[in-house]
Amino acid sequence: MLYGTVADLVTSDRRARSYGIFYTLGVGASALAPFAYGLVSDWGGVPLALGLVGSMVFLTLPLTLVLRRPLAAGTA
Repeated sequence: MLYGTVADLVTSDRRARSYGIFYTLGVGASALAPFAYGLVSDWGGVPLALGLVGSMVFLTLPLTLVLRRPLAAGTA
């Protein structure tokens, strides 16, 4: 679902590179997250790790504001 927003946020001449960055970061984060959260859990406990997961979710909320204008215009 999120890959559809790439076209809304970048010009057509930069889309190929933007999709490449998007997918690379997504795969990289998916590979590193379990390891990183496991280390945090070992170091500070499960409640700390889950709090960190929740914080990461809340950090993504401001990114939705970027899409507010395209959605209102009906282009998204």
